[in-house]
Amino acid sequence: MTLAGGAALASGTAVHAEEEPPPQADELVEVGSNGRCSFGAPWGGKFLCKSYVWYKLPNKHNQVFVIGLNNHVYSRWSSPGGGMSAWTELPNKEGRCYHPGQRSMDMAWADRWNFAVTCLAKDKSRWYNERYASGKWSGWRTSKY
Repeated sequence: MTLAGGAALASGTAVHAEEEPPPQADELVEVGSNGRCSFGAPWGGKFLCKSYVWYKLPNKHNQVFVIGLNNHVYSRWSSPGGGMSAWTELPNKEGRCYHPGQRSMDMAWADRWNFAVTCLAKDKSRWYNERYASGKWSGWRTSKY
């Protein structure tokens, strides 16, 4: 599976991906010189460099969002007992995410289990996908609310 993402949010404060990767990721490793990156164990995956965001969930686990090599958004989260979820795509039938390193993946807001991830389309318009407290997603849209 190929992945990608942007900036980061921890405990309600925006933190850019270049400054602080997820605590469980040993390191952010550049794979070649073509702008493709992957996380160290146990996160793994391949995605566009400088295009991820992570969020510390209320249960103290982390969730990471990345822009994949195919410009689709993927997510993975740590689970109880130290396990990891599989990489899961957040489908966007309206378009794909681009512009790594330009806050291409980001968090629009976060309030415990309700938060929204954003990404930049090819024309640099911002897309939003809100996670409701119920665990369901709004689907990608061009307005915040």
